[in-house]
Amino acid sequence: MQTNNKQTGLHAQDTEANIGLVSAHVTGRLIGLVAQIKVRQVYKNWSDDNVECVYTFPLGWQSVLLGMRVELNGKSMTGTVKPKKVAEAQYEEAISSGDLPVMLERSGKDLYTANIGNIQTGDEVVIELEYAQILKAEDGSIRFSLPTTIAPRYGDPSAAGLSPHQQAQANPQAEQRLFLNLELSENLSQATVYSPSHEIQLSRQDDQCALRLEGAAWLDRDFVLIVDQLDDMNFAVAAHDLARPGQATVLTGGVYRPTGFKKQHPVSIKVLVDCSGSMQGDSIEQAKDCLSWLFGQLNSTDQVSFTRFGSTVQHDHPELKPCTLIYRQLLKATSRRLNADLGGTEIDDALKEVIAINSGSSEESKNSVVLLITDGEVWNIEEIIATVRASGQRIYAVGVGSAPSESLLKDMADVTSGACEMVTPRENMQQAVERLLIQIRQTQAFDQEVSCAAPIVWQSKSAGHAAAGSSLMSWTQINIQGTALDELNVVQTIHPNGQPIPCPVIWDESLELSRIAAAFRLNDMSQAKERERLAVEYQLVTSETNLILVHERVESEKAEDLPGLHQVRPMLASGWGGNGTVAYSRSNVSLRVMRTGSDNVPFMAESRINMSHSVPSVWRSSRTHSAARVDGMSNAGMDDIEIPAFLRKQESSTDSKPVKTIVQKFQDIVSTPNKPQRSTHTVKKPHGTSDELKAILANKANLNSLIHELLISFNQTAQTHTRFRSALAACLRTNQSNYMEWLIIKHMKAAGSGAPIWAIFISWAAENLSVELNRHAERILRDFLSSIDSDLQKAINADLSELKQEAAL
Repeated sequence: MQTNNKQTGLHAQDTEANIGLVSAHVTGRLIGLVAQIKVRQVYKNWSDDNVECVYTFPLGWQSVLLGMRVELNGKSMTGTVKPKKVAEAQYEEAISSGDLPVMLERSGKDLYTANIGNIQTGDEVVIELEYAQILKAEDGSIRFSLPTTIAPRYGDPSAAGLSPHQQAQANPQAEQRLFLNLELSENLSQATVYSPSHEIQLSRQDDQCALRLEGAAWLDRDFVLIVDQLDDMNFAVAAHDLARPGQATVLTGGVYRPTGFKKQHPVSIKVLVDCSGSMQGDSIEQAKDCLSWLFGQLNSTDQVSFTRFGSTVQHDHPELKPCTLIYRQLLKATSRRLNADLGGTEIDDALKEVIAINSGSSEESKNSVVLLITDGEVWNIEEIIATVRASGQRIYAVGVGSAPSESLLKDMADVTSGACEMVTPRENMQQAVERLLIQIRQTQAFDQEVSCAAPIVWQSKSAGHAAAGSSLMSWTQINIQGTALDELNVVQTIHPNGQPIPCPVIWDESLELSRIAAAFRLNDMSQAKERERLAVEYQLVTSETNLILVHERVESEKAEDLPGLHQVRPMLASGWGGNGTVAYSRSNVSLRVMRTGSDNVPFMAESRINMSHSVPSVWRSSRTHSAARVDGMSNAGMDDIEIPAFLRKQESSTDSKPVKTIVQKFQDIVSTPNKPQRSTHTVKKPHGTSDELKAILANKANLNSLIHELLISFNQTAQTHTRFRSALAACLRTNQSNYMEWLIIKHMKAAGSGAPIWAIFISWAAENLSVELNRHAERILRDFLSSIDSDLQKAINADLSELKQEAAL
């Protein structure tokens, strides 16, 4: 396969010019309210090293990953979903054997990580992902969003469940192309179609409509497509369940059109605006524009409070007050003064404080809602969802920016029966807020009932609340044995109206409805084993399962060394933190100019990044200066690494022999081949005892102990090393290690150097002190332990176990 090196590729961690994801090719169809999308990623290794590439990427809200196809140098393979532990073990085994494994794992809310191991020089790997997404028609309009990048998020990604290899910082200098072609089904082809995020070119022929991107596009903003002016869609579409013969899955859709209820009623709105640093630029300007308009639409029967948040919460108007003329003017003046100057994005704390705001009337407080305006760029999504779920108050969210966290904002609205509007910098935010205000005034309780002549096996729950024009969806699993499929009808009844709507079932086997429905069924399951069983049955990638395949190389082509880790760094979201602007016309401006603020393009003065603790953690480095020096020295041959004093070979000041360099001392202790050697000099009687190590083991519950610090450091250094000895050297440079003197001196003769003793100790400590090693740490440790004599391992493990027992007394 011929590949344009200027379009696609993969670049090694320390040689960005040789490895890197440069483009993604997207094709797909919108079939009614079902989007079927394929994303093709091409990786090429032009470096001289064996590489493991890891790429974490987003998918649309509630998207269901359906499959992965991989091509290696022209050979095509299809992956299989297996339990997570099984897939991980198979992946590591393939790494060790020199084959090329590919593993796809779910790393967070609508986040997935592709792992491609042992990409050798000249290899071309093509990954094609296929996923489906159920869309919603709101007031005759469908919005399809294709996330392309992950904007920097505030908080700790590890706390959100991301492993170290799944975390990658955005690269402000990256330029990664987006190519996209979509087709629309017949029932959508005559609608008004446009994109507020990109320039597109439409082609219509008969009842067919296709579109593609016009001009250059980049992976620095979500692609958004609007299909507008549609008639109400009341339908029932079905497909056979291939995993369970004799069953079928039916997707029923309708539009809520209530009659005879009050269209306008007073509202109590708690306005909560994100003023964190990530909102600089396009986002904060959008918020200013819409809030001034919103306050002008309220009257004295409505109540409003106004709160800003970042690292702290600022209640500018902390009480729910009637919107009198004077109060509206105060609110407008406050909104005009908004600045993105409050540091980090502590959404959870802000929501808790705003939810607690009460009015004088208990009934009004009960019916009050929260209007949240934010980009949602935080990692603690599950914590926030739990807060709003328990609050009993509906959340109406406005997501702003070029790559907002759609998963967080739509999940908050979904679990509280609220609503969410996503607004790109080129869209009119006033219109979005107007739609939300209408929904706030009109939302009422409803129930969607779906009946079918065939026996029902499972049915999804009704949403509970909706406003006029809202799209309603229901999943139904039916038993079709003995049923005449041509005559099958579904009847949906939407209460309180109670008017039955008959829907003839349309069969479409191209839609994998059973697998999509199974993904929604997983949300109702709390037991991990049940979730794993259903995910494997329907071949779904979940938190309990991974998608895995292995290309077995011929013996002469197998990788000989462990691969170096390369984390593909996504593009920085355009407009994030004041970094450029999406609203500015960029027809004659290069991408790099748009992001760096050079040339004659107007940018916010605050576009520079302040490296304080208020900046999202992805922009901060937890590495010390000395740790950075170690990495630099190890890359340069470790000529200046200092060895702990007790490991150094002592020399007399009067010795006529030349004084050994630091690296020679290091080689004596750490880099010596793993063979017992006879000492050629007199060894002084050791002064060390086991007391210090025993004392540290007695304090094992203290997470700040020296051993815990060592293991954490080893986890970190393993990310950038492919050999245990170099990772160990970095750890010893930055961690105290005198407590190991007794153990190392005791076993030095049998071990031949200190490294085998350290390896056995780290393995024992990780198992006995409940510190989990990440997969790269385990990999290089496992590889090194395989070369150590089993008797030596047993002897050292026995000593450590004995010390542990004595420490417990």
